[in-house]
Amino acid sequence: MNGRNYEKAVARYLRNHGYHRVRVTKGSGDFGVDVLARRFGHRYAVQCKYYSRPVGVSAVQQVVAGMAYYDCDRGIVVTNTTFTRQARELAEMNGVDLISRVGPYNGFFRCFWLIMTTAALVCAAVGIYRYYALAIAALMLILGIFILYLRSKVDR
Repeated sequence: MNGRNYEKAVARYLRNHGYHRVRVTKGSGDFGVDVLARRFGHRYAVQCKYYSRPVGVSAVQQVVAGMAYYDCDRGIVVTNTTFTRQARELAEMNGVDLISRVGPYNGFFRCFWLIMTTAALVCAAVGIYRYYALAIAALMLILGIFILYLRSKVDR
């Protein structure tokens, strides 16, 4: 997963969480803003950080600068990891929201997992289609192993 793909994943995450007019900015010269979005009448400037360590104050500084350039009244920094204490303090002083642990595969796999697991449980509870329930359970096991494999690749 590279930074550009993570920006697209964050854009999907925002759309799934009630933001609209979500768009990824151009790759270079974006003035510290990777995604622009709107929600409840506010314009959001979003900085995406796909790191293997906690995100520091520079990400908050970048989004604060980008908010002025893109005429946004709110800022968000999104990461797949966590934030340092200093970054949390600076974000609080500047009114920037911090969203941590947003993985690139959050929405689709979780939704698919929930639907298939529920279907297997319903089939097993009703007592009909036991073989279908077993097949679905086996599929869920294989999918779970695949998700764990993908997450191990992402965390590197």
